[in-house]
Amino acid sequence: MKEQTLKELWASLDPNEQANMLRFFGAKLFVAPPTAICYLRGYRPMPIKKRPALTSYAAKTYAVKLKFS
Repeated sequence: MKEQTLKELWASLDPNEQANMLRFFGAKLFVAPPTAICYLRGYRPMPIKKRPALTSYAAKTYAVKLKFS
């Protein structure tokens, strides 16, 4: 399992997987799409309370260990 930042993961996904990631943010993290885009592109830091759910999703779906700065 490789280690990536959220921005690196987002850049490596194809458009269909990016849409699935945005759906996950809305369904499980209760985040609006514009806010999710800010998190995914690195404009805003990911809230600490939402990190565990996102980390487990990335590990299951993309086999990536997320690292946060």
